[in-house]
Amino acid sequence: MLTTKVCLFALLMVFADCSKSFSRHFSGSNSKKDLTRVARRTLRSDVFDNLFNVYDPTFLALVWPKITNGMHILVDYACWDDLGFFFRELSEGRAWAYNVLDASGRYKSGLFSGQRFWLGSKEQCLRLDKESLNSNGTRRTDYYNSPVSRKKYFDDETLEWRWMPAPGGVAQNVDDRWPPYRLAYTTVEINLNITKFNMEKAYDVTLGLCMPRSCSARDITSVINFSIMINDNLKTNKTTSRAAKIMNVRRVPGHYDVEADTAAILLICITTILVTLVIAATVVDLDLIKCLPYGSKSMTFDLEKYHTDPNRHVEKEVRRDNIIKTETDKLAVENVKINYLAVENMMKCSAPTITLDVNCAEKTLGSCKRCGKYRKQCSYPRQTDNLPPCPRQQYNSFASLSTESKKKSIFCRLLLCFSLAYCWRRIFNTNMANKNLSLIHAMRIVATFWIMFIHTAVIVAYISDAADDVNDQNNIYYIMATGTIAFDTSFFVSGLFSSHHFFFLKSQYSVKELVGFRGACGQLLQFVCFVTNRVIRLLPSYGYAVLVSAVMARYSQSSRTLVVPDREDINCRQNGWRNLLYISTIYPEEEQCMQISWYMSTETQLHMVGALLCAASFSSALRARMCAVLAVVAILSSTVADASNSYFDFAHLFKNTFGAYWIIIARPLSRVSPYFIGVFTGWVIHIVQGKLKVSKMTSTLLWVASLSFMFVSCAVPLVGLPWLAAWLHLTWPVALLWPVLMGTTNLSGVFRRLLSCGGLAALSRLCYGALLLHAAVARAALLAADTALCGHTLCIWLYFAGCAVLSTLASLGLSLLVEMPCCSLLRRLSDCAS
Repeated sequence: MLTTKVCLFALLMVFADCSKSFSRHFSGSNSKKDLTRVARRTLRSDVFDNLFNVYDPTFLALVWPKITNGMHILVDYACWDDLGFFFRELSEGRAWAYNVLDASGRYKSGLFSGQRFWLGSKEQCLRLDKESLNSNGTRRTDYYNSPVSRKKYFDDETLEWRWMPAPGGVAQNVDDRWPPYRLAYTTVEINLNITKFNMEKAYDVTLGLCMPRSCSARDITSVINFSIMINDNLKTNKTTSRAAKIMNVRRVPGHYDVEADTAAILLICITTILVTLVIAATVVDLDLIKCLPYGSKSMTFDLEKYHTDPNRHVEKEVRRDNIIKTETDKLAVENVKINYLAVENMMKCSAPTITLDVNCAEKTLGSCKRCGKYRKQCSYPRQTDNLPPCPRQQYNSFASLSTESKKKSIFCRLLLCFSLAYCWRRIFNTNMANKNLSLIHAMRIVATFWIMFIHTAVIVAYISDAADDVNDQNNIYYIMATGTIAFDTSFFVSGLFSSHHFFFLKSQYSVKELVGFRGACGQLLQFVCFVTNRVIRLLPSYGYAVLVSAVMARYSQSSRTLVVPDREDINCRQNGWRNLLYISTIYPEEEQCMQISWYMSTETQLHMVGALLCAASFSSALRARMCAVLAVVAILSSTVADASNSYFDFAHLFKNTFGAYWIIIARPLSRVSPYFIGVFTGWVIHIVQGKLKVSKMTSTLLWVASLSFMFVSCAVPLVGLPWLAAWLHLTWPVALLWPVLMGTTNLSGVFRRLLSCGGLAALSRLCYGALLLHAAVARAALLAADTALCGHTLCIWLYFAGCAVLSTLASLGLSLLVEMPCCSLLRRLSDCAS
């Protein structure tokens, strides 16, 4: 009751001042209609402005002397004193108080068009805070050397604030431009709903405040809520129909303290160690520093003796290695010759010849340009009918070293894995064992950059100064709705590569040759090795990317005004271990670290299930049919379940673009269909072995069906039924099946030229690193401006172009420092163990 009386009294005082100003303005006019018309127009303007008035220091300065801390408002005592001093100085017209008020944000036009960032000036607030540090830190209570007198403003003498120079007094040494205490810049996220206009949605406004550093987040929340209350109930006399709710309060220090960040220190230490190893290995690789020679007997072929007398030396090696017991087996002699040629050919370049763990004599001799991976693809099969069968030679990274490198110690050979020159040649190596899948490599490149475009658009739309609501199904909505096809393509490619590699190894090696065991134990061990090999190979780069994301998120939270609402600064520190175990999808999206973590976890889990089905189907025809039935049931069940879930999920309004992303795109259950269809496609490619015979009529019908399915899949999101888009996870990979089969069999020669270019081959290898780092790169690049961004379509494409280039360069650095050295190190350790 006391609060209401006090506030009503303050309201009457305000109206009294307004009436005085009106009477002075119209003192020469006798028209009461003009006075009433202008007054009403002014009141209407005030009412409209008050709809968006959240923090009003000028009105708080009038009301503040009438309230009591602990009764009308609850803030800390230090904050209460600093705020009271600020409001008093503001009413006095001090320059520093006006500067502080000017650094705070306020309503500006264009809210209904998406301009929801009322940020003020963080730089001005921090500059004022810096100047307060340069002062002596004492609060100035008397700014004048001349006598002062107290001017009455309120009826209560104890609440007088005005201190004016006495008549005849002269102000001296006046310097009130800088605040007498520390300041801090804070952003407040407010959910504002204008109910006066019966609007269906609320607006998430980000308000920047420059307030005393002594005020905590709880204190600022109390002040804002009090300002909203007196504005709605007193200043506007309950004429403002709105609902305002504070969602988040974040202090922006303006600087990033590296020493206080454990993740940053760990990242710096790991990077320093890796850079040191790379420099040392490169110096050794360039023979600037000599390593100690390897003391034991050489494990390499003696090429000098081979060139002197090939037949005699080959027969000697054959007898010594117990390959044959007699010298009449010319086939074995021919195989050993081929092995010599292979080693000699690999010694000419210090990069591995192929990417898979198998080798073929036809490729080593250069006939892969003619025949490809399978002999059935040869245009002239008669020329290869009399060729001996290809020897099954297990890939050995030791053979990829030069002659001098092989004489070095094991430690030096392991160190050479970090050589910058060696890793560079591995990245740009064009000799790939799976050149028949060059079309799939091109699809992976397109899908990767498409995913990067989606994530860039989501970030830009969130921090745009004129972004439309994603619920209105605008450009951003269609980018995400059709962009889910990019993830389907990526899962399809992943399943194809996984199954194709599995069946190829099965056809080239026995279980004993692969793992050293036979029977069920060998089968189980092979499955475990097939799964863990991928996990271990991807883990170093993934862990490094998690550290980079954590540091970049912490940097953004500490120094940037606008941040994305993914909470990576907290999640990557507390829940980063979930990423390394690939189990982040079983936790809520609010607790996930990295925007791409759901993709990595889902792909790894599907890789395990897909490998299990492939291993079970390889034992017998009955089990193969059972696995096929299980795969079909899983595809249909996941599609139906995802469609039913989408019907309910899409009925809710999206909070922002990130909320729409987690609902529209991040759906692990929907990725079962494209992955298993990719597994089936890889099995078909292995079965046909590069040769597919179909009639022209059948081929034409299949092309028409595939193109129709592609068109329907892209057009479904435009229909206006979002839940119907769940079915494109099934139709899109089905549409890719026939073009992929043609591109890997009859038309493989055309697409194999793609991987003959070192740049495209390297870009395919850099896709993994780009997926991991592009979100952190986008955060650093887009938030570097520290202000709202342009949200037009052209601006999004320009932002994407810059982020794509920077992400590719960052992926190249990640591959040179982490990915390629770790993969080579695992190969060398495997060679030493065997």
